[in-house]
Amino acid sequence: RKYPKPRGFVEVKKENLKTKVSNSFRIDQFLCKQSGGFPKYLVLDPKLLIKLEAMLEIAKAQGYDWSSFHIMSGYRTPHYNRLIKNVKYSRHQYGQAADIFVDNSPYNTWMDDINKDGKISVEDAFIIYSLAEQVTHILPHLKGGLGLYKTKKHRGPFLHVDARGYRARWGVPFAASE
Repeated sequence: RKYPKPRGFVEVKKENLKTKVSNSFRIDQFLCKQSGGFPKYLVLDPKLLIKLEAMLEIAKAQGYDWSSFHIMSGYRTPHYNRLIKNVKYSRHQYGQAADIFVDNSPYNTWMDDINKDGKISVEDAFIIYSLAEQVTHILPHLKGGLGLYKTKKHRGPFLHVDARGYRARWGVPFAASE
């Protein structure tokens, strides 16, 4: 599937790295991890931010005290996307995707034990997955992709969430509602 090019880029300089792009997110959270100096450039679709904010609102209503998600990967340049051997039309290149997890207590760039079962596993990421599904039911115009990823040696479990405009699901465990 081919997509239209992004409509525009945001120029990011050192002095505006901490600029808020929504109530719970800053611009630096979405920057590409590609090396290089400033200025950097970013594409960020407002629908992704609305979806992430809605997920946080539902989480708070369910008793979770999260101020944000850890954005493991947000925008990716086409060069960086090829470098990491991701799919050709990754939604990250269009500013429509983020790979996320919860990292509040302790802050250590690793998923928290959300379900309090004493271990960090894909079941913790599935809680975030269910929040994204709830958002899609409440706000169907934010439908998109959800991918659930298990723990590997170099990283914990996480959720890919995007606002591509149509439903796509992958990963384990696959949603029971499929």
